[in-house]
Amino acid sequence: MSNIVLSAKNLRLTFGAITAVDDISLHVKKGQISAVIGPNGAGKSSLLNCLSGFYKPSSGMVEFEGEDITNLAPFRRAERGMARTFQGNQTYQSMTVRENILSGFHNQMSSGLLGGLLYWGRVQKENAHFINLAEEIIEFLELEQLRNTIVGELGYGLRKRIDLGRALGLNPKILIMDEPMAGMNTEEKGDLARFILDIRDARNIPVILVEHDMEVVMDISDEVTVIDWGKVISSGAPDAVRNDPKVISAYLGGDVA
Repeated sequence: MSNIVLSAKNLRLTFGAITAVDDISLHVKKGQISAVIGPNGAGKSSLLNCLSGFYKPSSGMVEFEGEDITNLAPFRRAERGMARTFQGNQTYQSMTVRENILSGFHNQMSSGLLGGLLYWGRVQKENAHFINLAEEIIEFLELEQLRNTIVGELGYGLRKRIDLGRALGLNPKILIMDEPMAGMNTEEKGDLARFILDIRDARNIPVILVEHDMEVVMDISDEVTVIDWGKVISSGAPDAVRNDPKVISAYLGGDVA
């Protein structure tokens, strides 16, 4: 289908006798926020690693915009427009907010080491161009007052927002996020949820995320896939998944976590 951006088809990933991903298929469409949920050890991060190229699946296929990318390295996927954020904080602590976001544009820069050392006209023009793009992201993420602040001096929630800004510097066609709200307080989660919605709505970038906060997942997701022991046990709209007897049974009638 022409509106499908990313597809996983019958993915299987094994580590010796352990099957981390067991025949999982999913599709992420244009303009969609797709959440993957499940208990710890269910295989969520392993699935994201297969999608983004850090793991090669034992079998199955990953397609991005209709192209088979199953065997492509992560940086090749990034070149095609796949961006990812990881669990924890991945920012450069000794650099400023703007410098961190500028680092996300590295795959689009054409100036080499010599050009950077000489800093001639073409390099200056390219540098000014990417600074302008970084400033657009800074404004989008409401970081204007912090652009020249050293990232290591900021709180955890702001650093996660800056990490998101660096991912946006890749000019992605899809954004993959692994537990983006882990360790955040309620206010920080609300801010990040708003930015994720804006990324979909204002920038037209589909998002696939793994997240444990079910209130956030049900509020912002268009589709939810539940996996347990490496298998999909339910998939669909948030309300349908919430009321699926298989999901209720798997989690003993409590909240999915």
